[in-house]
Amino acid sequence: MLTRKGFWWMCSRNPGPQRGGKVIELGCGTAPILRWVCKRRFSGLGVDVSRTAISMAREQSKGLDIRFKRADLRGAVVGKPGTFNLAIDGHCLHCIIKAEDRRAFLENTRRLLIEGGLFVLLTMCSPVDRKSLSEMTPGQKLFGRVIYAPSNKGAEFEGSRTFDGKSHMPTRYIGHWKSILTELQGCRFQPQLVRINHATPSNPVSSLSVGALAVD
Repeated sequence: MLTRKGFWWMCSRNPGPQRGGKVIELGCGTAPILRWVCKRRFSGLGVDVSRTAISMAREQSKGLDIRFKRADLRGAVVGKPGTFNLAIDGHCLHCIIKAEDRRAFLENTRRLLIEGGLFVLLTMCSPVDRKSLSEMTPGQKLFGRVIYAPSNKGAEFEGSRTFDGKSHMPTRYIGHWKSILTELQGCRFQPQLVRINHATPSNPVSSLSVGALAVD
């Protein structure tokens, strides 16, 4: 994925983030990325849907200028428009399956950024080494652009499918990297730096790192 050197190269393309400012991490988990950034003159907001992750992030981030909020990023309002210089997707977008939810996530991210603000996206993508993925994650199925995992919830979970007589729930969206760039551009982001780590037998899903500017 993106190295620290590459991250700050992207920031250097935009003087606001390079000098510091306000940063939001979307899908922050326990917030290791956000803490790393906020040790470099940023004040931060971390957002995640998991109560446990938010609790752990607060405990681990004491002494830093970081706030945390629990929210479902598919549609929740998490800040005022034009508030942040920098937004980071902490591996959240690939957890959002439906096209309309993905668009809502990206549009909300754009709304939160100042014009010319920087969005750093770190996400899974295709191409996928299907054979290696099947060997490493037995029971999971890649169907179309979605990975499905076995589930005992049956049809209760939205988007569930049946494979080999067993219910599977959608867990990850694995769009082609080109289609993900198109999604970004459709929500008023202009990619500046794009890096792709292609799938290998030991890491069967490709990954995409993007630095994109918020534009009108």
